[in-house]
Amino acid sequence: MEICQFSAIHYQLKRSSRRRSIALQIRLGQLSVLAPYSVNKLQIDQLIALKQGWIQRHLQQQQQQIQSPDYFTTRRFPLLDEQLQLHVVLDSHNAVCREGMQLWVQISTRVKVENQQTKLLQLLQEWYQQQAQSWFAQRVLYWQQQMAVSVTSVEIKNWKQKWGTCSAAGVVSFNWRLMLAPAWVADYVVVHELAHRRHMDHSPAFWQCVTEFYPQAKAARAWFQKYQQLLALH
Repeated sequence: MEICQFSAIHYQLKRSSRRRSIALQIRLGQLSVLAPYSVNKLQIDQLIALKQGWIQRHLQQQQQQIQSPDYFTTRRFPLLDEQLQLHVVLDSHNAVCREGMQLWVQISTRVKVENQQTKLLQLLQEWYQQQAQSWFAQRVLYWQQQMAVSVTSVEIKNWKQKWGTCSAAGVVSFNWRLMLAPAWVADYVVVHELAHRRHMDHSPAFWQCVTEFYPQAKAARAWFQKYQQLLALH
């Protein structure tokens, strides 16, 4: 997957040997182009130019619709680039497990009816935190090798709006809510924080470092400005 741009439109390009034609998808304010390897970027950009009005219209409509996402009503919960269907059942104990694209939450029958929604939210947050710990550990390992930096530990936080930090001691921390964002956006936060291992500020040298390793940085910051309201469970 790579992040590309045509005119003012940023899009994810996902190639597959199984595809026979180009498909356009819009989700979470992000255009994705699914294409076979045989199609070159010029052909893709020509299609986007042809469909530009449709793309802009649907992006605007979606932005209006997602001001206050209600994942509990739709029963569809994002996990990076995936959409999981939520199923809630009463059982003898509390638990969360994933089966393919299905997310099963078991709520103990000992939980009072009036407290079940609160328990559901708690269980989901804990599950997302577990996913975040695993995913960010892997991405930090990858990017610190690419950027020739090191960290002392990776921590997951429950901040409301802060997305990541890097301490002078080399501890990098990330908000579990980034699991609700597209993977390329969450990946940007990893590169941003690891760049602080070289520059503990936001100087021009820092931003040059970020852009060097992550050319999609500007698009990721624009995504946060438009769609950070998606990164919350209600």
